[in-house]
Amino acid sequence: MIGDLITVTSSCILLFLLEATGQFVLACVIAVLLAGGCWWLASNYTKLWNLLFHASPIHHMFCGVAALATLLGVLLYFALSHAKTAGEQFVNHWATSLQVDQAWADSTFQEARKTVWQFGQEPHTPALWQDQSGAPVVPLNNPNTKFVVAKIYAKSAARNFQRMHPFLSWILSVRTGAAEEAVSRDVQRYFWSGVSSIYPSSRAIEIVANYIKRELDEQTPKLVPRLRLFLLLLFFAVQSVPFTLIGWAAYEDIQVRT
Repeated sequence: MIGDLITVTSSCILLFLLEATGQFVLACVIAVLLAGGCWWLASNYTKLWNLLFHASPIHHMFCGVAALATLLGVLLYFALSHAKTAGEQFVNHWATSLQVDQAWADSTFQEARKTVWQFGQEPHTPALWQDQSGAPVVPLNNPNTKFVVAKIYAKSAARNFQRMHPFLSWILSVRTGAAEEAVSRDVQRYFWSGVSSIYPSSRAIEIVANYIKRELDEQTPKLVPRLRLFLLLLFFAVQSVPFTLIGWAAYEDIQVRT
């Protein structure tokens, strides 16, 4: 989750730099000014109750942490306006990678084959479960088998995206059920054409990717405010650490003097 969060936010900042360089420079200036103000505030707010306290080098290190958090927080606040573009790039890259992921294809095929066998809708005749070369296959004599296999591929693809991009999936509330329904409709169209081969996994991946991008497009008005709220909460959580440590040091200084 944290790794995906860092990747998404870094992409937003990079897109901000590349697509709106002027605004990026302005945001950097604002961020630097606010970071400097945060450093001054962190090192001087203890004067409210301890006029004799002077921040030591270690306390200035805490001030630096607060200033850095402010710098990154302000810059990211503006950069999150590019969250939709960054999200689409992640989805496209995920779909392209999954198309050539042989390990995923093999494991999903084995899951589909095992599920069809357990359902018992296809005869358990060994000859039907392998081709002429002896390689394993999934028999498709029963119409329900085609839908079962297709939904397994859709669900596996959606799970893979959730595993690869947990933060993005959480923010977008990706639902595997809706993606499975979309694949089921495509399965009907695919087999109505008279095709007897197994439903291509590439079509399931493409549908899941398009579903996620559609969710991204529909949720953009809520996505950016949601991300900014998450950023704000994270910002205050981080800032509370150095401010608390410095404040506690100033309080302990009063205790020593008395």
